[in-house]
Amino acid sequence: MQVSESAQDRADLAVLDKFCEVVRSGHKRVAIFTHPHPDPDAIGSMMGLKWLFGKFGTNADLFYTGAISHPQNRSMVNLLDPELRPIDSFVSSTYSLRITVDCIPENAGCPDGDCQFDIVVDHHKDFPRNFEGLYINLKAGSACATIFSMIERLGMEFNEESDARVVTGMMVGITTDTEFLMSDDCSSYEFNAWSSLFPFRDPILLKQIVNFERPKFWTESKAFASSRVTIEESVGVVGMGIIPSKHRDMIADMADEMVTWEDINTAVVFAIVDGNRLEGSVRTKASSVSAPALCQDLAGKFGRGGGKLGKGAYRYDLAGASLDEDEDEDIKKKAWELFEDKETRRVFRTIRNK
Repeated sequence: MQVSESAQDRADLAVLDKFCEVVRSGHKRVAIFTHPHPDPDAIGSMMGLKWLFGKFGTNADLFYTGAISHPQNRSMVNLLDPELRPIDSFVSSTYSLRITVDCIPENAGCPDGDCQFDIVVDHHKDFPRNFEGLYINLKAGSACATIFSMIERLGMEFNEESDARVVTGMMVGITTDTEFLMSDDCSSYEFNAWSSLFPFRDPILLKQIVNFERPKFWTESKAFASSRVTIEESVGVVGMGIIPSKHRDMIADMADEMVTWEDINTAVVFAIVDGNRLEGSVRTKASSVSAPALCQDLAGKFGRGGGKLGKGAYRYDLAGASLDEDEDEDIKKKAWELFEDKETRRVFRTIRNK
């Protein structure tokens, strides 16, 4: 019995065909952006998109902003060499097409705050506001699987020898964003992409990146934080202290670990980063909790927050309450204790009121 094509399938194919027209139209140079502090799914999807445009004679440059601080992300950049460029090297007049992947324009690392993109490729639940370009969201579990669908739609094929790094990058992106193809939002797009990419991967590099080494500072900080988690009705909340931006990804790593504990189904972890902003991560297994919505609430009016099924992040600037590096250690300690107590209470209050 043949299964009929759904309206959603037809809509997805229609938007992919529009993208195919753009790729075939012969742009000379394309600029590709993503969210600040790009993760494996962002990096892998940028690599895949650059490869695809290259097959049609179009040069593409990849731009990023924020530190690539997570040890897994650094390993990916060091081993796969995606040729990422800092945002301050972007010159608008050089490019006839601007694309952002793995995020909507509002969350992108924009050149000088200019978010006038032509194409948005995303897989999250957040929808762009006032965007008039081509919006591609197949509701997949990862941006890399979405990019692979574009590659497949255009009939392009990988070469085992020359394309192994691009393929490996996309497989890392799928792996991390779908928890090894086991997350609730993992879709048929991921399974199709994974099986199709598998023969062309570099198995050694893939294993090195997926099984990355965590810094000693992370291990010690997480061990200390584990003993100080506040748990109420299956919600666990903890602060990680005042940390440098190079260790900011430890916040998400701690949240990933906490949500696996038997007495926690929603984890919220936060820290003051570089003394001038509060950043937090949310992980949840509870069907009653929307991580993207909770992160938006925790970000408040002046911060930023969002995510996808089961996970999200938020941040807001401390402005006048910021702490200088040369601040007295005793002052820092007292300030952190105040922030930690205030934020912990605010998180529980926000969750109770939802």
